[in-house]
Amino acid sequence: MNHVIIPLNAFDRKEVLENGQFSFISMIKESGAYGAEIRRELFTEQELPLKQLRDEIASSLFIVYSAPVELWKTDGFLNEEEILKIREEALLLGARWVKVSLGHYIKGVSDLEKLNQLLNQFDSMELLIENDQTLHGGNAEILRSFYESASIRGVPVKMTFDTGNWLYTNENPIAAFGMLKEFVAYLHLKNVVPSGNGFITTELTNSEKADWRKIAEQLPENLPIALEFPIHPVSRLKEFIGMVHSAKTIRKGEAVCKS
Repeated sequence: MNHVIIPLNAFDRKEVLENGQFSFISMIKESGAYGAEIRRELFTEQELPLKQLRDEIASSLFIVYSAPVELWKTDGFLNEEEILKIREEALLLGARWVKVSLGHYIKGVSDLEKLNQLLNQFDSMELLIENDQTLHGGNAEILRSFYESASIRGVPVKMTFDTGNWLYTNENPIAAFGMLKEFVAYLHLKNVVPSGNGFITTELTNSEKADWRKIAEQLPENLPIALEFPIHPVSRLKEFIGMVHSAKTIRKGEAVCKS
């Protein structure tokens, strides 16, 4: 069984905004994907159609709810009100995981015990923190400090490791992975390349030397992987799911044979 998750921002943004995220769920189901990542920034309605989405998914897919919210505010204090709001939305959606970014974590200031108390209200949901494209939320040293401190205090928070976001913060993805791999529960795959004065995201390359392969092969075979890059046309979903799933299976098989 593959454990590939399809984020809704992998599809054409204009089409998703116009037609709604629920219009893509049947395609994701038919592709054989393990789950869908619903994106809060892709809702245009004031009242979010979370119940409709939950009914459309009908427990057939693992649901991740991604929200552009920072866990720690600029003063290092917990962004409790926003996180609780996202929690309520995730519950309505039937999500198993909630994904946000780190924000401004300050060791010695940011209250991990308060975060632990907040997470007690998450019931069966889990909170994952992703390295984002900011210098404060995409810094490998800061992220490692946060996860190490959380682990020592028994705070149940894991990492979403985004392979492409490190380019925006001038970090090396392989080096960052070496520092953080013990905390990774969810892998976001994207291929980021320079374009003009910035970067653009392109589809994964199938090269044997691709960085995403070097990272994926070091993680458990059943660890969920998201394909967060432009998938066009949508009919290529199965192709990319097969590519990622086969790469992990083959690599794991080779590792077993060589041991």
